[in-house]
Amino acid sequence: MNNIKLILLGVMSMVLMGCGTKPHTVGLGNAMEVSYVDAGGKKLMVMTPGKDTHWKFVSHKQSDFKGEPDINDTTILLNVAAAFTLDLTSMDVCGDHVVAGERIKGYDDVTATGHMLMVDDKVMIASNDKLEQSIQKAVAGKGYLFQQCLVVENGKGFVERVPEALLKRNPSIIFRAVCVKDDDSVVVVQGDEPMLVSEFVDALVAFGARQALYLDMGTWAWGWVREWDKLPQELSEHFFNTRFQSNWLQVVTPSR
Repeated sequence: MNNIKLILLGVMSMVLMGCGTKPHTVGLGNAMEVSYVDAGGKKLMVMTPGKDTHWKFVSHKQSDFKGEPDINDTTILLNVAAAFTLDLTSMDVCGDHVVAGERIKGYDDVTATGHMLMVDDKVMIASNDKLEQSIQKAVAGKGYLFQQCLVVENGKGFVERVPEALLKRNPSIIFRAVCVKDDDSVVVVQGDEPMLVSEFVDALVAFGARQALYLDMGTWAWGWVREWDKLPQELSEHFFNTRFQSNWLQVVTPSR
């Protein structure tokens, strides 16, 4: 009888150990959550990282670049193009940027009116009025920084800050931005339908974005989002220019 009890206890322990190693799911605090909201009459896809995940920036110009991110890498929960790429030859990145404390020279672009700073798991999106100060913080803290168009500042939309070519586009393109909301949460927002850039910026304001940095799209739009318990969801077509993407904004698991 005692032997039977010992066997049962052993089986129960194995079951409990198995429960402790099951895949993470949304709601456990360190997952990626994907939701859809209506804002300003437009439908938006919202990608919200869990509290234990990490933001990072990757550039093919960094000294330890190991190749473009792999959609099969399960530690990468979100991977999207970040700053503009100059051309298909140099693949230079828009504006000076910082990767894990390494400052990298980029090309000058008048539309780079804001930046995203990531240091010690703290994120700030701000105008370029104090860009150099932010770059020094990123370098000193072994953090990350990239520049782009600041399309929402202090809750107000600035459509005119995007490249003129985008302003002339018909509503046949999906737009994407990284946003800091009024509650200080940081999310990536993508239009769930084609729209004018002015409509997208208005939707970001209606959504509650306090600061929003436009992310490179068009034929550089390919990326993915991965919820812990699901296969990765591609966020755009794999265009010809996808192979020329030069930099990426990522959300990675705690192990990274």
